[in-house]
Amino acid sequence: MKTTQIIKCMAVVIITVGMASSANANYSPSGAVPRVSAPSSGNTPVQQAQGSAAANEAKQLQTALKLTDAQTTKLTATFEQIGKEEANDKTAQANIKNWQATRNVKAMIDYMLKQMDANAVRIEKILTPDQNKTFQEIVKKRRDALLKMEASQK
Repeated sequence: MKTTQIIKCMAVVIITVGMASSANANYSPSGAVPRVSAPSSGNTPVQQAQGSAAANEAKQLQTALKLTDAQTTKLTATFEQIGKEEANDKTAQANIKNWQATRNVKAMIDYMLKQMDANAVRIEKILTPDQNKTFQEIVKKRRDALLKMEASQK
């Protein structure tokens, strides 16, 4: 994959979806971003995409981890909150734009790994010990994929 493709894919993940996608074992860097219509209920297209992505993410984890409906609801709310926090983090947004402009894949991946770790702590609180074991395997696969992507750019 070319550097420009990686940067575009990572930017989509970071900005539109937020790092909630970090838990998704089936995530592909070339995956599509949910399409959104004109703002409704005062939500911007980015907020709508984050909400949609949060629900999709929780649904995928519901299957992978055999979550209860209550856990899925909590995860959806957690993913939505993560997306809002990251969208409001002006420093991070400025850094991401800079990394895109300078094609600094390493910095972007380092940021994604840091966010993945922070978000995993929040997600783990919702899961049972058995679910956490499976979730950690999912996180490891995602981490390994990002590190492999970073290594391919050297």
